Amino acid sequence: MATNTLAELLGFSGGWLVGASLELEWGYQCWVITPERQVHTDGEFYENSRLALEAGRFLVEHSLEVE
Repeated sequence: MATNTLAELLGFSGGWLVGASLELEWGYQCWVITPERQVHTDGEFYENSRLALEAGRFLVEHSLEVE
């Protein structure tokens, strides 16, 4: 049975949250929670939480540029 564990959570201005969770069999995933409380991920697995958080930060920065 796989278990996901929240590894880190970062807050950004405007109400954005970026998190990294650990899935023991696959690695770390990034999660982005928008100010509207929508949750997004890129679906990729990373070897450490730093890389997952960088991917989440990229998603936030890209979303802010599109707005």
